[in-house]
Amino acid sequence: MKKFRIINIYTVTILFIIFIISFVSGFLFYKDDVLLKNRDFDSLKKALKQSRTDNPNGIGGAYLPEITSTPVSYLEYIVKSGDTIHSISDKLGIDEVTILNFNEISIPSMIPVGKKIVVPNQDGIIVKVSNKINLDDISKKYDFEKDELLEINNEKDESIVKSVFVPGLHTDSITKSLLLGEFFRKPTYGRITSYFGYRVDPWTRHKSYHQGVDIANRYGTRIKSAGPGQVIFTGWYWPLGYTVAIQHTSGYVTFYGHLDKILVNNYKWIAAGTTIALMGSSGRSTGSHLHFEVRRYGRVINPFKVTVF
Repeated sequence: MKKFRIINIYTVTILFIIFIISFVSGFLFYKDDVLLKNRDFDSLKKALKQSRTDNPNGIGGAYLPEITSTPVSYLEYIVKSGDTIHSISDKLGIDEVTILNFNEISIPSMIPVGKKIVVPNQDGIIVKVSNKINLDDISKKYDFEKDELLEINNEKDESIVKSVFVPGLHTDSITKSLLLGEFFRKPTYGRITSYFGYRVDPWTRHKSYHQGVDIANRYGTRIKSAGPGQVIFTGWYWPLGYTVAIQHTSGYVTFYGHLDKILVNNYKWIAAGTTIALMGSSGRSTGSHLHFEVRRYGRVINPFKVTVF
């Protein structure tokens, strides 16, 4: 019986020691894993390069190649009948925003047939070098070595570089939709004083259906196009007073009412964010504000469903 107890105590002691060793090892591995996850990209690149230096043949661990970037090259594409920014993107395998940025296209729905556009071999954006932002600033901002950016752009002398292609950058879905004209952007700054739907009319004091959104600010506040399109109406329209209407793609028309001064002409094609008017209180209005209204195929819809406020 004594012998059994001695063996049992011995077994328990061994198991306890094994447990302690396992716990400590697990903690250390966990700690290393957390450190790896928390490293920034520069540190990770250095670690990969060091790994290759220490183990050139992969001996003693997995072989980790250096992170390299592909130099940018370009092709020219002639826009054909029936082409859209989406179809060109699908055909060439390059993101729509990359193509728009590269060719400074501000109205995606208006790319004329026969236009020659330049398309890079990978997604990214063009960043201009100026007195305000130099190559060092761009390198730091987008997490690239300066020499690496020069190599990607097939440049050797940074003193003559006026712009650089920064590869691999993608916009978030909302920003991309705004650039492509699939969502509208807020047309002006200010406080929303009346929402879409039923409300008490400030004139009649009766409940009525408000077909847009009212944004209040001081006289002369700039009003901007909520999206790219063509101006189809400028002038007086009761009860909105001085009004601008813009035709967009997919049957959308945006209205801007109670304006003080109109700054665009009929039939003009404009980019998103173009200043089209100054805020006022013309028409049936109780103070300086913008009435912003959205219609699709003639039917009024809630601006909040298609606008990023």
